[in-house]
Amino acid sequence: MSSSLYHPCFLFISSLLFLVLIFSGDVPSAAGTLSPGAPKSSARAMNRVRRNMKSTEFLNEHNTARAAAGAPNLKWDQGLARFASNWAKQRKSDCKMTHSGGPYGENIFWYRRSENWSPKRVVAKWVAESLNYDRNTNTCASGQMCGHYTQIVWRTTTAVGCARAKCNNNRGFLVVCEYSPGGNYEGESPFDLPK
Repeated sequence: MSSSLYHPCFLFISSLLFLVLIFSGDVPSAAGTLSPGAPKSSARAMNRVRRNMKSTEFLNEHNTARAAAGAPNLKWDQGLARFASNWAKQRKSDCKMTHSGGPYGENIFWYRRSENWSPKRVVAKWVAESLNYDRNTNTCASGQMCGHYTQIVWRTTTAVGCARAKCNNNRGFLVVCEYSPGGNYEGESPFDLPK
């Protein structure tokens, strides 16, 4: 019988937390107490670890979809993630899935507070639109969406950055991903090479 304490994921995360505590300087003194300000810096360190794990999950799921479509891998761009975060925070009051109108390609997703949508699950939902996309005619099935998928696999897109914001009044969460350069140009296929 195996114990969950020896699960590779648990061991990895607990080792990562231990390293964060050591390198953040939040180690107990000889008296067994943490130095002043330690709880705040530990919380910041933990938030950084969580953000990095979510960023990696967003990027990996995007690149899995792109590999399946024959498109090159994306890189994570912190500037795009910051833009996505700022836009998601601006929408916190009404939680509407309104596009920013910014200079990038953009995918937006909303989910209820009671549901658990990991970055992988959000991107998988967008990728599921591939079933609505006809690569031969470069069109979506009638009455269906496929633009989230085509943005993800747009061949000339090289970078992505995503963020999530909790909406006010328990309205749920918004997830925003920004893409550079953007895609979804009318009359062009996501699989066309630039001319």
